[in-house]
Amino acid sequence: MQMNQSVLAKGKNIQEAIELGLSILGTDKEKVSIEIIEKGGKGFWKIGSKQAIVRLTKLDDQETSSKQSSIKQDPLEQIIDSLEIESFASSVPIKENSLEGKVWIKDGKLYCQPASNKYPTVTVGKGIKLYKNGQIITGTTIVTEMDEYKIQTDEVVTEGKWDITIDSDKLHVFLQIEPGYRKTYKVKDIEPSEHIVLEGEEIVETIPAVDYNQILKKLEELRVIHGFNHNEIIKAIHTDRPGKFTIASGMKPKEGENGKIELLVDLNKGAKVKEKEDGTVDFREKQEFPSVEKGQVIAIVHPPVPGIPGITVTNEPLPPKPTYPLTIQPGKGIALIEQGKKILATETGRPLIEQRGLIVRVSILPKLVHSHDVNLLSGNIRFKGDLDVLGNVEEGMVVEADGNILIQKNVYGATISSKNAIVVHGSFIKSTISAGKQNIYSSELIRLLTSIQEQMDQLIKSIYQVIKLPAYKMSDYSSKGLQPLIKILLEKKFNNLLTLVKQYIATCNNGSHILELEWLTISEQLRLCFLSPAVNEYHTIEKINQLMQKITELLERQKNEQDDHCFVKLKYAQNSTIYSRGDIFITGQGCFNSKVYAGGTIAIKNVLRGGEIFSEKEVMVRESGSESGVMTKISVPSNGKIIIDHANEGTIIEIGKMKHVFHEGKRNIIAKLDKNGNLVF
Repeated sequence: MQMNQSVLAKGKNIQEAIELGLSILGTDKEKVSIEIIEKGGKGFWKIGSKQAIVRLTKLDDQETSSKQSSIKQDPLEQIIDSLEIESFASSVPIKENSLEGKVWIKDGKLYCQPASNKYPTVTVGKGIKLYKNGQIITGTTIVTEMDEYKIQTDEVVTEGKWDITIDSDKLHVFLQIEPGYRKTYKVKDIEPSEHIVLEGEEIVETIPAVDYNQILKKLEELRVIHGFNHNEIIKAIHTDRPGKFTIASGMKPKEGENGKIELLVDLNKGAKVKEKEDGTVDFREKQEFPSVEKGQVIAIVHPPVPGIPGITVTNEPLPPKPTYPLTIQPGKGIALIEQGKKILATETGRPLIEQRGLIVRVSILPKLVHSHDVNLLSGNIRFKGDLDVLGNVEEGMVVEADGNILIQKNVYGATISSKNAIVVHGSFIKSTISAGKQNIYSSELIRLLTSIQEQMDQLIKSIYQVIKLPAYKMSDYSSKGLQPLIKILLEKKFNNLLTLVKQYIATCNNGSHILELEWLTISEQLRLCFLSPAVNEYHTIEKINQLMQKITELLERQKNEQDDHCFVKLKYAQNSTIYSRGDIFITGQGCFNSKVYAGGTIAIKNVLRGGEIFSEKEVMVRESGSESGVMTKISVPSNGKIIIDHANEGTIIEIGKMKHVFHEGKRNIIAKLDKNGNLVF
């Protein structure tokens, strides 16, 4: 009688041991008998855990049929029988230290010592090939002394990649490299056991993607003959990770300088106040306007300095950009001497230097000194240069100057306008002040006109679309001109454009006394085009396009205007409107119930009480609001900052779209937006 095949299997529990045994025998549970040798289980406090041990024996066909029959008849009985066997067999001892029935690995070779009633098993893992009698084994196999075993390790080779490129200027040669890899496995020794998993220890070795001679050959093909970086080449060859290396470099040309003007007079004198180390402002600095005397050299004109050529990696010259001299246009009170190398003042006054590109216009602004009050007796004062008023400016009067304005006493109910700086040493009450080439009205008009330009662009596109339609061409509208079409488009699609135009016209009417003619001209043309009920010349596509062109040109000019030397300095302001394209400094008692706008910084030495102020940069105030809660609003853009030593109730700060209202007093505030756009102080 043939002996049935049997195997001893271990596991963390009985189920795992049975599944391992079935895998070794290559059969299923219905075709084996199961003997439980050791139940297994956890030791005391989880120490000394025991493995479950079972013996599985293959059944012959008759026994299998009988077992299947019994299972089919009474599955519960089969389970009970298993429990009885487990309980009965749990006391059977096993020799853990014996080599019988075990397999092991030593020095890369497989050894085994089967027992008469059990055979050890091996499972093939990662990186290893196991041959049994010349046949490769996958998964798990029984190990016997009769079979011949051979272990081989896997080897995986990944080829490296490399490429050499030159930038567009031929100034740099780059080697992009990905090294290759050789992955091998080492067979580890394994202690004797009934079942072992044969796995290799992974060993990774870098393989250079390229050698030195290959790189030199490629550089020769690319005609690279200059600026080799041998250290980087060696570093790239031996790198163990992907990278980009600069293996040759040319030399950039050293750019020269265009002609330039060296000022011998400080044109910024007094335009800024001194800031202390703690960030506060020193208001004791006296504001003065720069001036020169007749016969004084005010500037030196330097010729252009040519650049130095560079060289490419292919040994080609890289010429620098050409340099050009300045063109000096002398205006009133200016003479050029020493073949145009020096600029001389022929009159006493304030130097005005305007540079656009390589053209510099230099002139001397004269100064007018008005020794009395500006009133009905003197009339309004308008002057092209600097203006000093030694008295007061009374109600209803206008003072305008292209240069700086200095008013020694008080201003009440008047309008002061300068294209540069304005200083008032007395009080400023119920008045309007505007400093800069733009003013408070033109600044608002720029904002409105920018939106009008965007809306008009869409309106014009809509007009073109409609008039091309066959339905429009066949309608009565085509014979009546564009006025009905414009009216319908404004009502149905561009109602916001009507609102913007009305706001623009109203602003022009309010500021007509200080606005230049071109603002007012565009106001009238917008009225004729969009608000006039009667058909006129502006109801044609040609005129609308011309108006659009005028708006575009005006906005472009305003964008290029600079107000570098513009500022306003007052001691006291009340119920006034204050505008400056530059900074605003209020150095005396403070600012009360006024509207204040600055393109630069606003610094108020003492009290800000009531009104609204806006700065495009930052606001510094000693005290804002009042104990009675007077509403006082301070605004800056999202990148601006607000500094208040003492904020009383009623103070509102606004940075970008973030707002905070102080319902009680707070000190030492430095407010700004954090990186997430939250208001912090």
